[in-house]
Amino acid sequence: MTALLARGVGVELGGRPVLTDVDLTARPGRVLGLVGPNGAGKSSLLGALAGDVPVTTGTVHRGEAPLARLSPREQARLRAVLPQRTAVSFSFTVGEVVVMGRAPWAGTAQEDEDVVAVAEAMAATDVTALAHRAFSTLSGGEQARVAAARVLAQATPVVLMDEPTAALDLRHVAMLLATARERARAGGTVVVVLHDLTAAAQWCDDVVLLDRGRVAAAGRPDQVMVEELLGEVYGCAVDVVPHPRTGSPVVLPR
Repeated sequence: MTALLARGVGVELGGRPVLTDVDLTARPGRVLGLVGPNGAGKSSLLGALAGDVPVTTGTVHRGEAPLARLSPREQARLRAVLPQRTAVSFSFTVGEVVVMGRAPWAGTAQEDEDVVAVAEAMAATDVTALAHRAFSTLSGGEQARVAAARVLAQATPVVLMDEPTAALDLRHVAMLLATARERARAGGTVVVVLHDLTAAAQWCDDVVLLDRGRVAAAGRPDQVMVEELLGEVYGCAVDVVPHPRTGSPVVLPR
C-alpha cells in the first residue's frame, strides 16, 4: 500500500496562480479531507492529485511513480475521480451509467468482478431501485448518488471526490462518507473535498485547510479545527465545541 504525495505543487489557471508550494500526503487506510473557503484551491488540488490538472511546479507521486508518466488507462486503474458535476449526454439508464465505471478493467482478470462491483456500489449509494430509470429523469441528489456509485464501482486503490455531499440529504451524506471510510479501512486512499467542517471533523482522519492556494494547516481534525485559525481563514468568527457523543469538533458560526 502506497501513499499519494504532492510536493511543492503549484498550479496556474489562466495565467493566475491558484496553488502555491503545496505539500500533502494522503495515506492508505485514512480519509483525508480538503477544506477551505471558496476559491482556496481545493478542486484544483484534487485535480492535480488526479493527474487531470497539470502542475506548473512540484510533483505528484503515487509512491515512487510520478502520475504524469502514467498512461490514461494506467491512471484510470489507479484512481477514480468524482467531479463536482457529472453530465450524461445520452439517455443512459442508471445501471448503464454505473457500469461505465468498470471500463478501465475491460479485457483484464478484474472484468470478472464487474457484476459484484456494480451491485455493491449501487447498494452503498442507495440507487439499486433506480437501476432502470433514465439518468436524465433523476433529481439532482439522485444523480449525485449515481455518479458516486460509478466512481465506487471503478474499484481503484485511490478515490478522489470533489464535494460529493453537496446535493445529498442527511441520510445519504452519512451513507456516502461511511462508505468512503470503509474503503479507506480496507486499505484504500481516500481524498474528499468538503465544505461542511463538522462533517469533515466527524468522518476524516486527516484534514488539510487551504487558504488562497496555500496550506494553512494540516493534521488531525482537532488540530486544524481551531477557532482562531478558522476565523482568520474564513473571515468569520466561529465557535468550536465537542460533539456530545463522539467528541469530534463541531464548528458553528457566531
